[in-house]
Amino acid sequence: MPLDIPSTIRDFFTESQIPLSLTDPNAPDEPLILANEAFYRMTGYAAAEALGQNCRFMQGKDTQRTSRNTIKGDFAANRDTKVLIRNYRKTGEAFDNYLFIFTIFDGTDKPLYRIGSQFEIPESARAKAFEAHAADLLKGLNAVNESGDIAQHQLIETGELTGISVKTLLMARLENLRSS
Repeated sequence: MPLDIPSTIRDFFTESQIPLSLTDPNAPDEPLILANEAFYRMTGYAAAEALGQNCRFMQGKDTQRTSRNTIKGDFAANRDTKVLIRNYRKTGEAFDNYLFIFTIFDGTDKPLYRIGSQFEIPESARAKAFEAHAADLLKGLNAVNESGDIAQHQLIETGELTGISVKTLLMARLENLRSS
């Protein structure tokens, strides 16, 4: 794990109760370089098993090709992404993961890091949990944006995050279930 990860990002990861991951888009196969305890609890993997791996290690037989293609296309275009994707815990148990990925750029528009936020898609009765997740994520990303630790001229785009509704999530889940 690189020692030059800004303290603002490290603090955000340490203090957050929502699953977070950080990858290095400049290293071969974009490995996971930092994750928080909530990520390890959700996935069942330990740091020694996850760090240094591409996050594809959580994919399996029912991971949607369209979701993988969306992520790949957004990465190639240096866009932030949000996608519902079928992932698997270490135990092999499948879960629907609403994944947010935000790119942090350096001063020359080169991707520096990608922050991933994972959220197990809630049942309709757990919709408030998603809203709390989105609020916590927005708060942390805003703190990263306000930090002077990151040499960037483009802030992490958080506007779409605040507009996501439970209806949007449920529609995405239904669409992915149909395409599975």
